[in-house]
Amino acid sequence: MSTYPVNVKANATSVSTAATHTIFNGPARCLGIYMVQPKDLAASTVTIQDNATAVAIFDLPATDDASNKAAITQYVQFPGTGIKCNTSLKVTLSRATPVTVFYG
Repeated sequence: MSTYPVNVKANATSVSTAATHTIFNGPARCLGIYMVQPKDLAASTVTIQDNATAVAIFDLPATDDASNKAAITQYVQFPGTGIKCNTSLKVTLSRATPVTVFYG
């Protein structure tokens, strides 16, 4: 049973293009993020933003070198009531790294 005081949502489709994507245009709390670093991709960065201000940055390792040829998945759940974004919840991808953002 969840103890979070509102309904938890996820962006309708996983974003995956290298760009800044608006997850929710308005105040929101980022509760977690699921990231996939596909096979044969250079290192990438996933940044959670409150409008234009970075509030969390994740560095994903390269999967295109000799030591690691497999895709990597990571799920991060933020404690408490998550990371508060007062203006809008956005995610910026430096490469084509699919992510799903959970928010409330």
